[in-house]
Amino acid sequence: MAEFGPEPSHADLVAHIDTWMLKSKPGALVYHPYISEAGERGPFVNADARASLVGLNAGHRFADVIRAVIEGLGMAARDCYAAMGEMPAELRLTGGAARSAALRRVLAASLHTPVRVSAREEAGAAGCAMMAAVAIGAYGDMDACIADWVTPLLGQPEQPDPALVPLYDRLFTSYAASRSALAPVWDGLAAARGTEGAHI
Repeated sequence: MAEFGPEPSHADLVAHIDTWMLKSKPGALVYHPYISEAGERGPFVNADARASLVGLNAGHRFADVIRAVIEGLGMAARDCYAAMGEMPAELRLTGGAARSAALRRVLAASLHTPVRVSAREEAGAAGCAMMAAVAIGAYGDMDACIADWVTPLLGQPEQPDPALVPLYDRLFTSYAASRSALAPVWDGLAAARGTEGAHI
C-alpha cells in the first residue's frame, strides 16, 4: 500500500472498523481467517488450510471485505467454542480491536453471549502478574485474584443483537459447509506448492 501514500497504522485501521461496518451488509460474504502460513490449529489441525473469501462479486467494496473479515473472526470463535461443547456464558475482551463496537456486536451475536470489555491496559502483563501473585500466596487462588484485578475493570455486558443472531446462525452454516468443501482445494494448492502438511 506504500505506493498509494503513507501506510496507515494498525490503530488507524482499527479506528475505522466501525465506519466500514456501517457501509456494509451483514452476512453477505464468508471469510475463513486461516491466514497463517502454518495453516490452522483450532478447532481442527491442517497445515495446508488457507484463508478464503466466498461469495465475492463485482458489486462488493472494501467495506464489505472488512465486514467479512470481522464476521469471519466471529465465525471462527464460534467454531472453536462449538468444538469444545458450548458457547461461553460471557466473553471478555481487551486490547485495541475491543474498542470497536461493531466487532463486539459481531462477536456477541456470533456466540449468542454477552460481551464485556476490560479497561485494563497491558492485559498480558497483568495476567503474568496475577499468576505470580497466586504462586507466592498473595491470593489463595486465581478466582480471588480475578475478583480484585479483573472484575472491577469490566464494562457493562453488551447483549447480542436479536436481529443479527439468526442471520449469523445462517452464516455459520455456510461458513462450516464451505470450510469442509475447501479441504480438497487446500490439498491441491499445497501439492502445487510442494508443501503438503499434516492433517488431524
